[in-house]
This record gives sequence, C-alpha cells and structure tokens, in this order.
Amino acid sequence: MAVRTADRAQPGPIPPSSLDPAALLRIGVADHLTRTAGPCHRPLRLAKTVLAIDHGNGQLRALTTQVVHARCGNRRESRCPSCARLYKYDTYNLIAAGLRGGKQTPDTVSAHPRLFVTLTAPSLGPVHLGPAKNGQLRPCHPRRKGQGPDCRTWHRADDRLIGTPLDPESYDYAGHVLFNALAGKLWSRFTIDLRRHLAQAAGLPRDRLAQEGTLSYAKVAEYQTRGIVHYHAVIRLDGPDGPGSPPPGWATTELLEDAVRHAASTAVVTTPEVSSVPSRALRFGAQIDIKALETDPLSGPGRVLTETAVARYIAKYAAKSTETTGIELRPLVCHTCHGTGTSHAELTTGESITRFCDTCHGHGRDHAAWTELDGPGVTAHARTLIETCWRLGALPGLDALRLRAWAHLLGFRGHTSTRSRRYSTTLAALRAERTEYQAALNAESTPADLGEKTTLLVNTWRYLGRAEIGSEQCGSPPTPAIHAGGPR
Repeated sequence: MAVRTADRAQPGPIPPSSLDPAALLRIGVADHLTRTAGPCHRPLRLAKTVLAIDHGNGQLRALTTQVVHARCGNRRESRCPSCARLYKYDTYNLIAAGLRGGKQTPDTVSAHPRLFVTLTAPSLGPVHLGPAKNGQLRPCHPRRKGQGPDCRTWHRADDRLIGTPLDPESYDYAGHVLFNALAGKLWSRFTIDLRRHLAQAAGLPRDRLAQEGTLSYAKVAEYQTRGIVHYHAVIRLDGPDGPGSPPPGWATTELLEDAVRHAASTAVVTTPEVSSVPSRALRFGAQIDIKALETDPLSGPGRVLTETAVARYIAKYAAKSTETTGIELRPLVCHTCHGTGTSHAELTTGESITRFCDTCHGHGRDHAAWTELDGPGVTAHARTLIETCWRLGALPGLDALRLRAWAHLLGFRGHTSTRSRRYSTTLAALRAERTEYQAALNAESTPADLGEKTTLLVNTWRYLGRAEIGSEQCGSPPTPAIHAGGPR
C-alpha cells in the first residue's frame, strides 16, 4: 500500500488550464506558500480506493489502494504551526485584497474611506501591568492616594502576574465572562448603530443608506492577557454596489471616523437577569483607537497606517487563541451529555425517564480535560474564569449562552475572524485555488494496461485516524518575507 502526502519535494506539472501568466503567478505563489509553511503536524490519514470498471461489460479492470495524508486545517498555532501559517497567509491576502484590490476585488478600493479600528473591553478591576508597547518596563500600579490595591513591581514580559487582578476578591469575574459571551452580539449592535449614524450624518433616512453606500469590514478577535477579547477591524465605506462602485460624495474618512467613535460609545447589550446575577449593560471600553488608512503618508503624521502593516497585524492574531492568557484547553464538557449531567432513556412501556449521565455521573465534566486545570501553566485567575463559566452556565436564565460548552475559551463563543459579505474574496476561494494546484501535482496517471475502454473510475475514501508527527520531525518552517505585494 503506497503512502503519498500533499507536500511534495519536487514541483509537479503545471495544469494545462493554467497557461495564463496571471494564473501561473498565482499558482507559483500558492506552491511557495505551501512549501514555506512546512508539513502538517497532525495530518489526517485517509484510505483511497480507486476502482477502474470497464464500461462495456462491467468488468473490474484495476483496483488501487493508497493512504493519503491530508492537512488537519487547524488555525491554532499551538496545535499545528504549519496549517496555522497557511491560515495566516490566507487571512493576510483576504485583508490586503480589501485594502488595495486583487483577488477579484477592484483596486479602486484603495481610494475609499478606510479605517483601522480597535475596540477594547471595559475595565472590570485593576490588573497587573507588563511592559509598555515599546518594551519599556514601567511600574505596575503604585497607589497614589486613598485606598486601593498597590503594586510597585516592574513586571517583565514573562511575568505570569501580568493580566491577573490586583484584588481578586473585588474583580468582576461574572462581568468578565458575560462580556466574552456577548462580545459578538455587542459587535453586531455596533454595526447597527454605525449605519444609523452614517445615515444621520449624511442626512438620509435609515432605509435609504443602502441605496447610497455600503459598509464593509473585516475583523479579528484578540484575547488580552487578562483573558478578555477585544476587536481589531478594518472598516471601509463603498458605493451602493460594493467595492466595485465609488462611495457617495458625502462619504469621507472624517465622517466615517466620527460615526465609528459615536457607535462605539453608544453600542450596548443587556445581559439576562437571573436570581443570583443581576442584569447589567455591557459596552466597549473607553480606549478606542481609530487610525486612517491613506495612500499619502504625509496626510496625518502618527495616525496613518500602511495597508501591509494592517493586513499583517490582523493575520497575526487570526491564528491565536487563549494561549496569550497562558492557557489553551480542550472543551471541558462531557461528550455524552454536553455538560448537562443528565441523559434520557426510553422504557419498554414507551415512557421517557431522565437520569444521571453514565459517563460523567451527573457533574457534566470531562474528567481528563479538567485534570489539565491542575497543571503548572494554569493561573488562579484563569481557573477562576473557567469556574465562573461553569457556575453561570448552570443558571436557567443564562443557559442560552452555553457558558459551560465554551468554558475552555473563557466564555467567548464567536468566530475569531469574520468579514462582511462584500469586503473582498473568501477563504474558501483562496483554499480552492491552492487545492486545485495541489490536485494537479498529485493527479493519478491512468494505468497503461487499462486501454481506451475503461471509462468509469470510482473513488472511495475511508478515515483511518490522525498521524501524529512531532515537531522534531517537521522542523520549524521558514518565515517568508512579506512585502507590499504580499507574502513571497
């Protein structure tokens, strides 16, 4: 039984349908990106069986069997650095296409009003501070006057105290978890308010805004060190037909910035009210960073970002998860009862009874996953967040948030990277282009002894499991250079 993988050492034939120079360039870039990413660390083992059947008499002419290794496709860098690197490449191209064109997106989008926006989470209590953005050490939280927590330590970047509360007793853990759980809904509320304010600023009724212009965005959720998410987003204002149409005359960068700032301050989501957890209004934090994207670097010193820098920044966080908080866990709920602790059984009489789950014995936990919380890498702060998710997830009024199912992500249940429909290309289109090329490299040649009568090939696939490959076998993939035109 032959074993073949998708990562070949030598280049294969160029598909006959790809003789166009632009297509050849795209295929060459896709091949180079796949090679620089390195082999998958956790590939899927698939058994492929090919039946060659004579169309005239139904006779079996040939039978071939192979074991094919397919990429796992995991976006998390801690799980598979190779697939995560490919995911970052795709995200980079998706973001860059929406900023400067390409990938079926007109290059005229570079002249549309565009902003790079960071929406932070609210303060839920003082936490230990690390070095500044420039790497300069700074005092943590010296008490200046009155009462309150005090920390005069100059924490280094690897200090595990960074991001943990100075006073865990007064820290709002319930608000922390609920903000993560409702962050996606808060973003949705933000986009609604943003469109309303744009219509108001343009002097248009709300229902006429779509006839004048459309709002496009691409965003990524990043976990702060304290374990709460905030958003980085590219927001663009197009014409009524999307990126291919010019924006209306009233659409300026200044107007878009004012609308974003207003929507970020007014967007609010109210949490459900339960007996032990009062309802609260969740908003974005006061620290809102808005920077313009302009082609002229002199138009706004200190406030203008390049398209490449923004695409790099968003792609970097697209492959990350909770590892920035010092932990990365698998789902903690029982796979049988999904965290409820109960199961339903049908009696011979036709009646249904509810009983304790046979797997978790009623507590709803995956025992093996919960033992990982006792490891040295899990801080008391992270464990308290997980336990808060578990406690709140059992309350009847909060069951719709599925906090137990998402406790391993500290309550956050949204997609890490999302975009509006008309922003640019899609990840599926980028992957299809790469898959088409790899399929041509790995195409099976027709056996010589089959003759012209064989016209029917039947392929069957069977999943065999994962082929665990250690990092010592894969090696560290090289880092490609990224310039103004994308990865090279």
